[in-house]
Amino acid sequence: MKIITATKYRYCIIMAIISLMLFLTQCISPYEPDIQGKSGLLVVDGSIIKGRETQVIKISKTSPISQPEYLPVENCNVRIIDNTGNEFVFDEESPGKYVANIDDAWLNYNKQFKLIFTTLSGDGYESDYQWLLETTPVDSVYYIPEYHYSSVTGEESTEGMQFYVDLDAPEDASRYYRWVLEETWESHADKEIWGVYDGQTIKRFYPSDSLYRCWKTKDVTGLYCASTINLSENRIKKVPLHFLDSHSPKVSIKYCATIEQYALNADAYEYWYEKERELNESGNIYTIQPSQPKSNIHNINNPDEQVMGFFWVASCTIKRVFIKSLTSPEGFSCSSIGTYCESTNFHDIAACIYSQLIGFADVLPEAPYYISVQYGSQYSIYLTPWCVDCRWLGGVARKPDFWE
Repeated sequence: MKIITATKYRYCIIMAIISLMLFLTQCISPYEPDIQGKSGLLVVDGSIIKGRETQVIKISKTSPISQPEYLPVENCNVRIIDNTGNEFVFDEESPGKYVANIDDAWLNYNKQFKLIFTTLSGDGYESDYQWLLETTPVDSVYYIPEYHYSSVTGEESTEGMQFYVDLDAPEDASRYYRWVLEETWESHADKEIWGVYDGQTIKRFYPSDSLYRCWKTKDVTGLYCASTINLSENRIKKVPLHFLDSHSPKVSIKYCATIEQYALNADAYEYWYEKERELNESGNIYTIQPSQPKSNIHNINNPDEQVMGFFWVASCTIKRVFIKSLTSPEGFSCSSIGTYCESTNFHDIAACIYSQLIGFADVLPEAPYYISVQYGSQYSIYLTPWCVDCRWLGGVARKPDFWE
């Protein structure tokens, strides 16, 4: 009878486990999901907005999921007709982008408008008619301090401002609404610019604050819709809009949210509501299955063709809300050389600064250098443009007309 020692027993167990792992490894093959997606579908993004100077229709095609890209559909014949026989022709401004300037006098309330276009291949498409409804003025826009997840800090509970809008419309007005948001904020350079040395001469900037203040404007990501169809009154309180983190650099100086309110047809509301629901619920543990909201655009000769997008018609009312500084502006990493030039004559100051630069020629990077006045006759020479030029932070050095 053979006796197995404890050491030999452990050795046998270990070898058995290793053999089992090797066997299982040979049975495993990589799983490569077949994600095809639908490419080549027609996508239409277009509207007629009363009060807007230029009307835009964009036509493109979907690209494969594995190679996402913008695929414009060029050389289309695009026009809008109303229910009284008037026709408005669009020109292709850039690939897939068709524009027309329509006098506002032609865009009358309670008229119907339809999009019609033909592709270069000869396929014809048209939308259903959309009523042009009058939009009631925006009632109230405001924000309430709340705690939300922050994309800035990455924390689940961060204080910020949740924006809301109230709707108060007449009983005979539309019961369907959509809000589109745009945000604008002010940013400052660290110092005011006095001049720039390009390696040969010094160019004087005047006024010195010409590149100190900038404004940047962008669309707010998100879809915001609401309906009063099941309410006794055509009124809603606290329709949630976007959330703005208090730590965001957007609110370090001054911030403005511009809210555009649109009265919609029922089918347009259903389209945007479904898009909003899909956007808000995607990515959650319990989520709806992705669906394609019903388009109102059809192939004239092939009604079974799937077309994406929606043609809608509306008027627009606007309201703005401003927020003053909530946080301190971000600091800058600005390397500088200090110099003293006691003169009021530009040529003397330029010569003085140039003589200082000559002394540092061996250690300075290649020009240009940026010059700012510190105190009276004290000048600083900066090596990086963002210290004196706010445009490097994004935006333009031109104040918007609506800025308060």
